[in-house]
Amino acid sequence: MPINFEDPNIRLYNVTTPEGVVPLVTRMINSSNIRWIGWPEKGNQPLMFVEFKDGSRYVYFGVTRQRAVHAAFAESSGEYLAKKIKGEYEYLKLR
Repeated sequence: MPINFEDPNIRLYNVTTPEGVVPLVTRMINSSNIRWIGWPEKGNQPLMFVEFKDGSRYVYFGVTRQRAVHAAFAESSGEYLAKKIKGEYEYLKLR
């Protein structure tokens, strides 16, 4: 699915990790819990970033760009995260 950068919910964002700054494509989520879901803007790094509305931020390792995009555009991103990401992939809490 091509990303429409004219969509106001799609933003480029830099996230600081222990390994350095990662430029991301993020999608703002209309969710009670999730603020945004993002994936690396360039390269094939299998990473998915999630920021929750409480300010906590996580990176999930091994999540393909395709799966991250599916999570960001799912009818319920929270349900997708709970069923297909959590417990399946290692993660690091960034804050």
